[in-house]
Amino acid sequence: MKRKEIALVKETRQKDFVIRIMDAIAPHLDLKPSDKVAIKINLSGSREIYANTHYETVESLIFYLKDNFAISDISIIEGSDGAYFSGKSTWDIFYKFRYKEVELKGAKLVNLDDLPHNQIMDVDTISGKREIKYAQFDCDYMITVVPPKTHNIFPVFLSIPNSIGFVKPAQRVFLFGASSSEMKKINFSNNDNFFKLIEYGGKNFVRLLKKVHPSLVIIDGLYGMEGKGPIKGSPVFHGFAIASEDVVLADSLATYVMGFDVNEVSYIDFAYKEGLGNNRWNNVIGVDPIQVKFPYRPHSLYSRQKHWREGPKKHQNCTRKPEK
Repeated sequence: MKRKEIALVKETRQKDFVIRIMDAIAPHLDLKPSDKVAIKINLSGSREIYANTHYETVESLIFYLKDNFAISDISIIEGSDGAYFSGKSTWDIFYKFRYKEVELKGAKLVNLDDLPHNQIMDVDTISGKREIKYAQFDCDYMITVVPPKTHNIFPVFLSIPNSIGFVKPAQRVFLFGASSSEMKKINFSNNDNFFKLIEYGGKNFVRLLKKVHPSLVIIDGLYGMEGKGPIKGSPVFHGFAIASEDVVLADSLATYVMGFDVNEVSYIDFAYKEGLGNNRWNNVIGVDPIQVKFPYRPHSLYSRQKHWREGPKKHQNCTRKPEK
């Protein structure tokens, strides 16, 4: 497959964060002034600031696109999981985390939940095939901006699963391989279906990636989340950023600097095997990844997550004590 560049910077100052990573990757981007650009953020927490894409990162990105690429048509898009599971609207979460202010910067704010979910896709679940519906957003270039987080099903939650916001809210849970009622019945610590969720979830997110593929990934690692991610974990002040037009490569490098093995993440493995990107990096623009690597405290289910390939028989007793 054609190699795309990847940039990694180490930066702890919010005001310089976006400028440094964009300066590093900008010469390699296929962006034109006439492009209609969408910035897909992640607002999975209704109250948890470190679970979400930081507003100041997006604000800085808007200014950079306008000043350096002369782009005038910019939309900020999201369908918030945090809103759905807390009985709120994505608009409520936009307002809570300052995103209403992007309209003052000349960008449009788009709630994906308000769009028609008229596209259909099959997903695998523990009960068999299910049909889900998802929306599309008309743009020439989509940038996905996510914080690095641990997760209760996958070791890490990065840019590939960020496409979940395009799916009809009530059906998003099916992407993880089960219905809401089925999820409640599964004891993740000792139920064999947990391994199916990891496999099916990985395959389902890759199917969606083929339908909704970002043009550029930015991993906003100024802060990350460890432990009980993707919502209830603890903040990590990490101070890094990754950017690449190869979504698989960006997620792979982020997995490494978080201290995990790329092969442990099912959606990265399946995406690579489907030819959607590379999972190994060389000639990284910027700093050496070893200088940025900082092992995150994994989710308490990690001892099971990392053995998803072997399945339940070999690792049925590989459990950690839950975090207090």
